[in-house]
Amino acid sequence: MARKMSSSDELLSENLFSLKGKIALITGGGSGIGKMIAKGFVQNGCRVYIASRRKELLKKTAEELNCLRGSGECIPIEVDLNSKASCERLATEIGKGENGKLDILVNNSGMGLDTTLTDVPEIAWDKILKLNVISIFYLTIACIPLLEKASHKPYDPSRVIVIGSISGIAEGDLRGIVEATKVTSLPYNVSKAAVHNVAMNLAVNLTPRGINVNVIAPGIMITPMTNKLDILSCISEVPQGRLGNEMDMVGSALYLASRAGSWVSGVVIPVDGGTILRNKEWSMFLAKL
Repeated sequence: MARKMSSSDELLSENLFSLKGKIALITGGGSGIGKMIAKGFVQNGCRVYIASRRKELLKKTAEELNCLRGSGECIPIEVDLNSKASCERLATEIGKGENGKLDILVNNSGMGLDTTLTDVPEIAWDKILKLNVISIFYLTIACIPLLEKASHKPYDPSRVIVIGSISGIAEGDLRGIVEATKVTSLPYNVSKAAVHNVAMNLAVNLTPRGINVNVIAPGIMITPMTNKLDILSCISEVPQGRLGNEMDMVGSALYLASRAGSWVSGVVIPVDGGTILRNKEWSMFLAKL
């Protein structure tokens, strides 16, 4: 294969990180991390479909993002990703509207669980694994034909970005969460570790087909969900001394979705201000006791 050399213009940030003309689907895009990424993509020229169960929230978010100065567009789709069939219907709907193409799939939908360690109900495991793991697998599989058709491999493959968590990397509960809520995040942690593994296995299978698959593993971000947390305790676990924000999230997502990250597949990228380092430090301390 002939080598492709970069021109000086291609190395400009507005080209290297551009999403102009791209089509993206972001699940859970009406709020939180999903909304952050949708906002960044729209402002950088992408046509973004945001999907979740919350119709009114989706509509409000789409209206807000479409009023931004960006050159992209935001389109809401109401869907409940609770089954293989619903994942397939969503992929079909996107395909019909975009000539069978999808450049970027961001699997962001997920849920947590408020329970103590000794009182986790069986049904909670079913719900959290179905949404946080199984639906991500089925939606990705359903979107493969769309992603393959849109791919410009080997230099600009289609992308699948899975939003995982540092809770799927480091064992135990984050202190700021435990102190504020008095609950365990163990089922959530397990689901995120599982979806990291799903993503890595999908990367093995899909990268040769022109579809990169990667994971962003955020630490604690400033979202509506963090309002109930002990913020000072959360910050105390972050070596950089602050929580994450939309610039942190969008920066990593733009990298993986754009030409800048086209030679990256099969990785888990922590975006956590060094929180995992603090976890390792604590583990080393405990090992010396």
